[in-house]
Amino acid sequence: MEITGVKAVYPNYQHVVPSWRTHFWQIVVRVETDTGVTGFGYGGGGAAAVEVVNRHFNELLVGRTVDSVDDITSAWDLLYDASLPYGRKGIAVMALSGVDLALWDLLGKAEGKPVHQLIGPRTKDRVPSYATGPDTEWYRELGFTAHKFPHRWTGKDSDYDTAVAAAAKARSVFGPDARIMIDTYLSWDGSVTLEMSKRLAEFNIYWFEDVLTPD
Repeated sequence: MEITGVKAVYPNYQHVVPSWRTHFWQIVVRVETDTGVTGFGYGGGGAAAVEVVNRHFNELLVGRTVDSVDDITSAWDLLYDASLPYGRKGIAVMALSGVDLALWDLLGKAEGKPVHQLIGPRTKDRVPSYATGPDTEWYRELGFTAHKFPHRWTGKDSDYDTAVAAAAKARSVFGPDARIMIDTYLSWDGSVTLEMSKRLAEFNIYWFEDVLTPD
């Protein structure tokens, strides 16, 4: 299949986090080919990532073929190297991720296979899952056995207490052996992370997610 177009769009979201403004959320990437098969992927970076895809990545990918996994990995390397002038962290990689997912979707459709079969042979019959968000009790009622709750640092000392309270609640609801995680969405720094790790030690947090910015 030959790529004939790569286009990203930014949906009109009804609700976004105020601190992220109105143009920094998930994008949808569409890859079209000469065979009529189309691949879709989701990435981050909002309106800025749309510009990266439409004005740069599109020009690099049109005319390339996607007939194998090697073609996808080759395209990834191309885009990663090409984004060097404006940084290969943050927006550039979020835009690249949307294109990459669309290429996998494209190849899976063309071969009539789920993407996991393209990646390699199945090694497990089941995979663990967890629920993300603030609705701790509801997630447990749904049957989840692991939970990741959000915590955003606002610069107040009370943020430590908020994190401890959320961790205590999650541990109480899910039990002593459950995996409990925290998603900070890049709002902590080194000193906050060290202090949080001390205050939350008793809750045996499985991981702290996105504590530092990619830069």
